[in-house]
Amino acid sequence: MKKSVIIVFLLALVAPFAAQGQSIEQALDLYKQKEYPDAAKALYTVVFEHPDPDTRDQAQIYLAESLFKMNFHNSALFYYNELFQVGRSNRYYLNAVEGLLKIQKALHDPLVIPTSLSTNFDGEGFNQLDPDKGAQISYLVGRLSYMRNQNSLAREYLEFVPPESLYYSKARYLLGLIDIRGNNAESALEYFQEVQNHVPEDSVFDEQRRVRNLSLLATGRALYGLGRYKESSDFFLKVPRFTQHWFNAMYENAWAWYKQEDYGRALGELHSTTAPYFDKTHIPETYVIQGTAYFVNCQWDRVRRSISLYNETYPKMRKDIEEYLANLPEPAQVYRDIADGGNGKYPLEIAREIRKTKQFRDFHHMMEYSTWEASAVSNNERLNGSRLSNDLKAFIEDQRAALEPVIGGWVTGQLKNRLALLKNFQGQIDTLDLELSIAETRWLDERREISKGWRARLPRPAIPNDQWQHWEFHKEYWKGELGYYHHAVGNECDL
Repeated sequence: MKKSVIIVFLLALVAPFAAQGQSIEQALDLYKQKEYPDAAKALYTVVFEHPDPDTRDQAQIYLAESLFKMNFHNSALFYYNELFQVGRSNRYYLNAVEGLLKIQKALHDPLVIPTSLSTNFDGEGFNQLDPDKGAQISYLVGRLSYMRNQNSLAREYLEFVPPESLYYSKARYLLGLIDIRGNNAESALEYFQEVQNHVPEDSVFDEQRRVRNLSLLATGRALYGLGRYKESSDFFLKVPRFTQHWFNAMYENAWAWYKQEDYGRALGELHSTTAPYFDKTHIPETYVIQGTAYFVNCQWDRVRRSISLYNETYPKMRKDIEEYLANLPEPAQVYRDIADGGNGKYPLEIAREIRKTKQFRDFHHMMEYSTWEASAVSNNERLNGSRLSNDLKAFIEDQRAALEPVIGGWVTGQLKNRLALLKNFQGQIDTLDLELSIAETRWLDERREISKGWRARLPRPAIPNDQWQHWEFHKEYWKGELGYYHHAVGNECDL
């Protein structure tokens, strides 16, 4: 009798473990059958109820994988990151790292996962990954360090990215920018040239072509800073037409042509940038360059027109941004305002200028994805009403709540930068206005004409070679002509 009681008692102790052992097997079977919502619920139960830590860890890595397969990336991030932060003592550590890297790519995450990798950096552990994943980590942590102005640390990580990695060109580009920060433009030019040598013009990878074009633009800027204006123009002209950075290349090339005293080419670039094709683009400096080019040629009426065009728009824009920054809302609201095009608090033109940057587009993608994911979790009938569903929605909301103010802080910095530029441009316009008044007064004292009427047609600009044709502008912009305009400008100082 006593023996029977003992046997029954032992069976009672063993039964829960047998059931739990069976549940992990059932959960893994569901995973193998690609029944991911049901697998996720079963694995979630094992994670919270199984007494064996190793089994719980196994269930958690498969739970993260199930969520990833369902495209619930923010949710999967939580479970991968928990295992990753335990360290190499966890046998699923490398799986967790690989999971984080998959999610980083999917979310275009420039911050959350890179911060986790940086905070818990484990060189010895990361060396056990395949080289491409190791390069991804080095780039992500290096880029994060660069964004934090930790230039020496950023250099250490970025130099570690090997040439065979798709992250190599991006790493070399950032190394060039670090040298620009350190006032070492000559060294920066070498890094930018490496990018151009490494990435062919016709690369099949969009991101590689984008970085190549960035390096061309950066080369033009560096050469301009060194006073090598002809070479600067050559590189600005290499940025392919109708690509993301082509507008900036034309805009900045106007100054390079101005420095070469080729005022017709400078005004031609500005003619393109003010075309209707670019009517949603922020162009305050256009009128500064334009007015300055006309000023050195003593075309006072045209200088006055450039000043007037600037003053029609940009002083009010500056005032609007000043007022917004003076009464700055909470960072999360700053993000919501820019996502809403300024929300009526500052001009849409400025909001567009910030929103088109890659940094903002990556941040915004994360926010939009979390909105979609929260909705998808709520609408998943197989998860609906479960404790897992409630937890996932809480993770997503926490992630949004943490990320929104970070983006808002970044946007605030961008607004301050644009305000500083507008103040600088206003200073240049005011100086130009003052110099114009002095010049006009001097001409009047000399009984010279300052209100120019009809101007005689000037000789057409020089044609570089037989691949070019002269085509007069008839007040109509054609997309195919953008970037090819040259003005004929006469010097009227001695007239």
